[in-house]
Amino acid sequence: MAGQTSAISWFDGSTHIRAYTCKGQALTEQGWDGNGPWYNGGLSTGGATVGATSWVSGGQIHIRVYAALNNKIVEHCWDNNSWYTGAFSATGQSASATSWLDSSGAIHIRVYVRAEDGSVTEQCWDVNGPWYSGAYHGAA
Repeated sequence: MAGQTSAISWFDGSTHIRAYTCKGQALTEQGWDGNGPWYNGGLSTGGATVGATSWVSGGQIHIRVYAALNNKIVEHCWDNNSWYTGAFSATGQSASATSWLDSSGAIHIRVYVRAEDGSVTEQCWDVNGPWYSGAYHGAA
């Protein structure tokens, strides 16, 4: 779900939650692992709206955060031990994302981008990319 807050979770023997919140034009991450307490996470960037998705592969969490600011959406990625800027970028007011692993363990990501006029388009990533435009187009 895209908005001023987006959350993800995973279980690896312990429950983990990450909440991404926009206040004004600043996006921050809060984390909770196991029994708590909540703490400030490592992602702090510009963003007026946010959408996030995650998956676990090979025992490792992978996180994608789509931050929108000034009609531009930027992908922030966590795959091992640090945040980096991903390959995805788009023009739009907000983005919502979902992801899944197929039966062979390959990742598929879908990002739904809302434009200024309210129309929504789908951007897709399958296995090793590249990003491409999907079939979904929501009416304005």
